Amino acid sequence: MDLLIPSLLLIVGLAGLSFGAEFLIRGAVSTSRLLGISPFIIGLTVIAWGTSAPEVVVSVGAALNGVPDVAVGNVIGSNITNVLLIGGLTALFLPLCCTPQTVRRDGPVLIFATLFVLVLAYWLEFLPRWAGVLLLLAMVVHTLVIFRFGGENEVEDAPDVAWGWGLASLSLFGGLLILIIGGQVFIVGAVALAEAIHVPEAIIGATVVAIGTSLPELFASIAAARQGHRDLVIGNIVGSNLTNIMLVLGLVAFIAPLPVAPELYHSSLVLFGVTSFVFIGLLLAGRSIGRWIGLGFLAAFAAYLYFSLLN
Repeated sequence: MDLLIPSLLLIVGLAGLSFGAEFLIRGAVSTSRLLGISPFIIGLTVIAWGTSAPEVVVSVGAALNGVPDVAVGNVIGSNITNVLLIGGLTALFLPLCCTPQTVRRDGPVLIFATLFVLVLAYWLEFLPRWAGVLLLLAMVVHTLVIFRFGGENEVEDAPDVAWGWGLASLSLFGGLLILIIGGQVFIVGAVALAEAIHVPEAIIGATVVAIGTSLPELFASIAAARQGHRDLVIGNIVGSNLTNIMLVLGLVAFIAPLPVAPELYHSSLVLFGVTSFVFIGLLLAGRSIGRWIGLGFLAAFAAYLYFSLLN
């Protein structure tokens, strides 16, 4: 494929991501106000599920097409990207902090889900079908708990958006649709460029595809940070990582036992665990993730990309 076409796809995809993110966040904040719940819950559910749609499509499609390395690498790399790249960049716009009570339920769930995947990866070197069933069941239970007890979360002090149900719904779902389409257009161009330089499938999944499928989360989080909604940013990162593990890996492992590629053991799996532990640990300790920690996250992400692609 001519390099001009992938380049154009990247530009068009980025434009769709930027445009869709702004409307998504404005619609999400208005919806949370109309429902009387915290933007954290909207970020943890509606936005996290919507922005994780590319991971679902890419990973399930990869498994059905006989390239499970891309599916596993995509989830592992996406969770790393969500914390280091998205968390790092948004912290440059707005310090990320919340009361420990805000994440005391969902934070430990992310830690246990991450540990579950790590144990199976190092012990069995694959994710069996029964693990997929357990992850999907955990997703259902966790969702029910969120909406049953979601009202306990504090509502953040952030600028309000005085929209009614009609405009809020149009902005929320229309922005989400544009965001997802923009992300998919970007991925097509990025994968074409990566294949041209003969990068292994597992590494493409853990880096190029992972970044591409995380772009909806990235642009949504930056838009939220610019508008002062830190709870929505945190909810999006935590919810997206949970969705990637429980829904995406659960679905793919349920379709067929999912082997873990050897290329992922040296750095990707370790960083997959460390990033979640550090991010949730800081939030539970009541620490603010400010510019310096954000820069540290970005430096770690740059090093991860460099050594992954170099190997």
